[in-house]
Parts: sequence; C-alpha cells; structure tokens
Amino acid sequence: MPSLDAFRVALERRIGEHKVVDSPEHRMQYAFDASGLTTPYPPDLVVHPEEARDVEAVLELAERYEIPVVPRGAGTGVTGGALAVRGGVMVVFDRMNRILEVDRESLQVHVEPGVITGELHRAVEAEGLFYPPDPASLSMCSIGGNVAENAGGPRALKYGVTRHYVLALDVVLPGGTRLSLGRPTRKWVAGYDLPGLFVGSEGTLGAITRVTLQLLPRPAHVVGLWALFRDEEDAARAATEILQSGVLPRVLEFADRHSMAVIREDLPALPEEARAFLLVELDGDDPAAVEPAFLRVGEILDRQALDVRVGEGHGQMDRLWEARRKILPSLEKLGRVRSEDVVVPRQHLVELVRRVHALREASGLVITAFGHIGDGNLHVNFVAEDPASPEILPWVERLYREVLELGGTIAGEHGVGLLKQRFLPLEVPPPVLTLSRKIKTLLDPKGIMNPGKIWPEGDG
Repeated sequence: MPSLDAFRVALERRIGEHKVVDSPEHRMQYAFDASGLTTPYPPDLVVHPEEARDVEAVLELAERYEIPVVPRGAGTGVTGGALAVRGGVMVVFDRMNRILEVDRESLQVHVEPGVITGELHRAVEAEGLFYPPDPASLSMCSIGGNVAENAGGPRALKYGVTRHYVLALDVVLPGGTRLSLGRPTRKWVAGYDLPGLFVGSEGTLGAITRVTLQLLPRPAHVVGLWALFRDEEDAARAATEILQSGVLPRVLEFADRHSMAVIREDLPALPEEARAFLLVELDGDDPAAVEPAFLRVGEILDRQALDVRVGEGHGQMDRLWEARRKILPSLEKLGRVRSEDVVVPRQHLVELVRRVHALREASGLVITAFGHIGDGNLHVNFVAEDPASPEILPWVERLYREVLELGGTIAGEHGVGLLKQRFLPLEVPPPVLTLSRKIKTLLDPKGIMNPGKIWPEGDG
C-alpha cells in the first residue's frame, strides 16, 4: 500500500505517535474476532483514538490517502464484521470508554463507544434505571459494537433491541466530517431517521464517537421459571402457547438436547428423558403485578413439561443464566462454531425447530439450536473446522432457504459481516441492493469504510 507510510506520518503528527501502532504482535491481536474464522486478517496499522478529534483525523487522512478503515469495538462479533480483510487501519475504541453522564431526570445516558455493555448495566442500575439490551457477550462487548450490529439479546422479546434505545449519535464520515444525528428526546421526526441508518451499518458508513441511549425505570420484581421437555417440538409448542396467552415475558429462551449436553454439568440434576428446556422470566413493579402472568405461564408449563422449577431474584436463576450463557463457549471446545441467528415469524416456531432437527439428521453434522425462541430468533450452530468450510456451506444455505420460505430473515442480531455476505441476495432483492449501494457511495465515495463487508462484490 504505497500511501500507507505517508498516511501514518501525517496521522502521527495530528494525533500523536502513542496512538498509532504497527508492530506485528499488536496487529495480530486484531487479526481475528469471535467468528471462528481461521484465516488471520491483520490490519496494517492499529489506531487507539482517545477523543472524537482523533477519529476525525483518521477518517480525513484515510480518505485522502485511500486507506481502508475498519472500526472495531471489542471484537465479539461472530460474522467477521471487525476483520481487516483488505488491510488498512483498524480503529479500536477501547480508550474511548467513558460513561459521560447518567441523566436520571431525562432517563438517558450519554456514552463513548468503547463502554462495555455490562458496565453500563451496572452503572445505570445503581441509579435505579434499566438499559434492557443484553447480548450474551455483555461482559465483553461494547456499546459502539452493539449499535453497529443492532445487538439484541434475551430481553428483546419484551423490550426490543439496541435500535429502540438509540436517541442520538455523533458519527464521523470519511473525509473527517463529524455529524450529530438525532435528538435527546423521546419523539423526533424533523427529517430522515439518519441515526437509524447507522444502527446496524457495521462500520460501513462511518465511525460512531458518542451515543445517547434511552433508559427505563428498573423493574422492581423479577420471577423466573425453568421447564424441561421430552423433545424440542414440545418446548416450541409451549413457547407458542405462552405467546398466544396474552402474556409477554421479558425472556423466553430455548435450548435443544445438544445444547443441554454441553452444559449439563452446570445445570441442576436433570431427568434422563429431558431433551429441551425453556427459561422464562417475567417482571413488573411488584409481585402483585407479576402474579397473574406467572400463574398463567405456570399453568401452561405444568400441562406440557416434564418438570417446572421456579426461581425468584438471584440464586438458581442466576445459575441457570450462567449455564445458558456458557452454551456457545462450551460448543467452541468441540470445534469452531458458525453461529447463525435466523428468525421466523412466531407462528412458525414449531416448524423451524422441526426443520433444524431434519437438517441435523440429513447432514450428519454437529448442529445445535438455542436462543430467543420468544421472538422467533434461534441460534443454529454448526460445529466444524472452519466456519467458512465447504463442508458446511451447502447446509448453511439450505437453512437460509428454509427460513426464507417461512417468511423469516437470515440475520436477526449478529449482522452480515463477512460470513453471510455471499448469501445476502437470497433475501435482499436487486433493487434494494442497488439502493443500498447508492447510499454507501454517497456517504463513502471512495469505499474506504470497512470494505468487503455486508454487500456482495459489486453491490457495496
């Protein structure tokens, strides 16, 4: 890259040498992410900005010298979105990690993109407030990455995903222009929803330097139920009945027999015939507000499940959540995992579970399913030597086609990144691909922002 040296010299003059690193050891720290891809993609330079002006300098000079730019949060994404597939400069936001203000009066929080999601949870809950999005990697992932991926999590069933809490963003465009988008108000329609354009854009349009998030009052009472089933379809039918009963749990999670197997030692004693579980949480301002829903869900589960156990507050439910969050790390001990986050309309939940089981039988592969069954979002996990292996790609495509046939989507909360790029035209029609490419070109005319992600070659 002939202009890289000139870019580096100019950048170090602007922001300081200590923020720009190119040692092979440091670059290799950012050559992988949580996608499980075996090919390393080290950037040519790593920049650790400490303020928005540093990011402006990076993007101004990167456009001038036509250097690819990859914004990166904590690297917990599972689709390869934070990999420098074309080299260039990786902008790592680990030093822009301040919670700037928790505004209790307005129920808002202002943060830098490198804030760890779990730390944000603790900070606002100490003020009696609540930030609902709770991705499984919340102890490691960052708010900037959550915004870039439109992250969800178990509580999305009742409370929605990251997009529903982003009020305003500061972003830097290629060329170094910083924009303040949105307003710190609950209602705002003065123009296009430009903050919404950047939520889920995976760093392909610009870099986020500040986020204003809506908060809620923290629910005072939470109660949970854990139900065991003879097979996966029974569990899916029970989930469907709960959703049709008029009750809206804050969490309705599912795990199949293969997911249960890898965390069995972390679970309470299980009946031998247990082949699936549901984890249900209900919340409200006080026990009396929660009790009718609790009784209704308990009635449904008692009628269909092998065993139902109740947890309130901490203790057993915390242990179950710890086990639930260990499923993916435990699978990774068996091999590299390609974790698909497909979603179908909720009336097709039972059919989705049935088709995943058929896919496992037909392929002979290690395939597990767990996740947010309450909003139709299952994580279907393929265990293989490489997530991009030809061994599993035909079966991944078959899964996608089955999901689309049911009216669903191939990407619910993990983004498209690198792994799903080739399959995007299965879901997104050519006119929409063309429009998306025009938006990308308008904001990033030289194509420097996270190139090689989301859009197939020729479409972004």
